[in-house]
Amino acid sequence: MPQFPRRVVIVVNIPRPPVGQGLARAFEARGSETRVFMSHLVNSRFDRYVIHHVNHLAHNLRILPKGVNFFEDHPLSHKAYRNRKFLELCREFQPDLVFLTRGLRFQLETLAALREFTTLFCWHTESESRFPEIEPELPYYHHTYFFSSLSLARARALGFANTSLLLHALDTSLFYPLGLPKIYDWSFVGQWHPRRQRYCEGLARVSRNFAIYGPRWRKKVYRQPGLWWRVQGRELWGEALNRLYNQTRVAVNISVWGDKPAESQGANMRLLEIPATGTCLLTDHAGDAARLLVPGEDFVAAADLSEMQEQLAALLADPDRRERIARQGRRQASQIRTYDHMAAEIAADWRGWQESGRGGD
Repeated sequence: MPQFPRRVVIVVNIPRPPVGQGLARAFEARGSETRVFMSHLVNSRFDRYVIHHVNHLAHNLRILPKGVNFFEDHPLSHKAYRNRKFLELCREFQPDLVFLTRGLRFQLETLAALREFTTLFCWHTESESRFPEIEPELPYYHHTYFFSSLSLARARALGFANTSLLLHALDTSLFYPLGLPKIYDWSFVGQWHPRRQRYCEGLARVSRNFAIYGPRWRKKVYRQPGLWWRVQGRELWGEALNRLYNQTRVAVNISVWGDKPAESQGANMRLLEIPATGTCLLTDHAGDAARLLVPGEDFVAAADLSEMQEQLAALLADPDRRERIARQGRRQASQIRTYDHMAAEIAADWRGWQESGRGGD
């Protein structure tokens, strides 16, 4: 029995963040041949130029409610076309393992067909509030991973034993110290959300020397010039993101998972990426992050906005403590959870499934 599957198909929705590419490199380093299927980008021209625009107009005119579409079952609709192309890829490539991230964009008939000739794993990276979306799919997966320990508990309560927690990993080729001077007191990178705006408004009262990057911010905060002028751009990835974190004294994570973010679990990618750059991480909620890093030693957590303001002020006033946490966080983040670790964990579960005699199930 090989330690790693010979052929692996990794399914992601979009190229960024580059989870699929990082995981593929890790599998390839152990001898696996891989294919990365970008499910959101696989589409027909008829859907892109006709169906999409018809539905967009129908939604804007309120002819159709959101979530309902014309041409739903058309063979060239995005859903049908994507499912067909995905099955064609898998039947031609004959993978030993198909690893779906999210797994919410394929028909049950497609999942059933895949089970007939390969091992099918899924990683549900959405918040607990979206658990009902994956519940009907759970019987089709040989193993299901969850980003959140609360979602994992719900799946096991339903009787699905072939489940486990899978935390995000760090791409050490993208996030590392650059030795640059610090020019911002704090920064935040992520899509606008009412909760994130409220937190950033509060942190701006601690220090006005900050930067924000992310979609929708400029549109949403034009009435708050103190924030608007600090929104530097819509998106930031790769080398530019690494550079920003390196130039920041304290980089902030503000959660928006689930209906009650302060009570949700899960550890998003910032919780490893920020410390890996040698920058102090300040997050609003530790959640499952404490499974990776130690609060108070490797990063700083705050229960609410008031505490986050206090922690930011204290960190800016105490560079020795801030730099000590940053150094310890970098040491831990850079070695505790890389894509090599994630690939090895997935391969071990695949190998266990094969050795149990259920590999042909």
